[in-house]
Amino acid sequence: MLYKQHLLSFSEWLKLLGYSQATVYGLPIMLQEFFLWLEKKGITNLDQLTTEQTTEFIEYNKNRANRRRAGGISAYHVNRYIDTIKKFNEYSKQIYKTELPINTLRLEEVAEPRLILSTEEIKALYKATTETPMGIRDRAMLAVYYGCGLRKTEGIQLDLSDVLIERKMLYIRKSKNNYERYVPITTANLKHIEQYIYNARPLLIGEKSSEQGLFISERGTRLSGERAYQLIKTISAKAGLTKEIGLHSLRHSIATHLLQSGMELENIALFLGHRCLDSTQLYTHIVNEL
Repeated sequence: MLYKQHLLSFSEWLKLLGYSQATVYGLPIMLQEFFLWLEKKGITNLDQLTTEQTTEFIEYNKNRANRRRAGGISAYHVNRYIDTIKKFNEYSKQIYKTELPINTLRLEEVAEPRLILSTEEIKALYKATTETPMGIRDRAMLAVYYGCGLRKTEGIQLDLSDVLIERKMLYIRKSKNNYERYVPITTANLKHIEQYIYNARPLLIGEKSSEQGLFISERGTRLSGERAYQLIKTISAKAGLTKEIGLHSLRHSIATHLLQSGMELENIALFLGHRCLDSTQLYTHIVNEL
């Protein structure tokens, strides 16, 4: 079976098992990198695969240069390759009753310090947005990613119908842990989201589009995670911030600010969609260090 056919079949398998859109999209892309590497080695069929070759692929990624910034790639990113290959092995065992020769252990990941913005820096981000349709959209993104503490995928997967204006809630259909939840929206952030929905989004999407995504790109389609990340970086630069922030920095920041304001840890866990309180307790250490 050709590698291209494996990729398509693997993607459909993930979809049938109910994996998130990000997983269905992302894992085949990482698997494709593995297949391309094998082809360069002259291995055109999985029957030729050996444990040594899988290990060599992981070693290659551990030592190669990062394509997006200076230095090498992180242990977390290498582990994504390992997890992808292991998931493909599960697929192979289930579909073809064949186990691939894989014997790769995950690397130990060193947790990087979480970047937390101050309330003044958050205000600067909001002020850096403009009154253009795209600027209003960017402000609504801040309202969702900071004000509602959403993960990157949760934000870009929002549909227009998931904004429950009357209830002042966002409906998260499927989170990281594959369960739904409702997230409250403050009055100020709801105002930003409403302004975007009624005044800016129609101008971005066009009259004849059937696109249901909440956040719309300049091309009139659902905003991608990569584009959302780039937009936050641009807003940060306009605000004059020197910190290397991303979408998750906003989530970490609201969690820290809520804890500083006296909100109970259990309520913050519900707000963030944590199934385990241990994940939320990390913010108590951050607050103590600030």
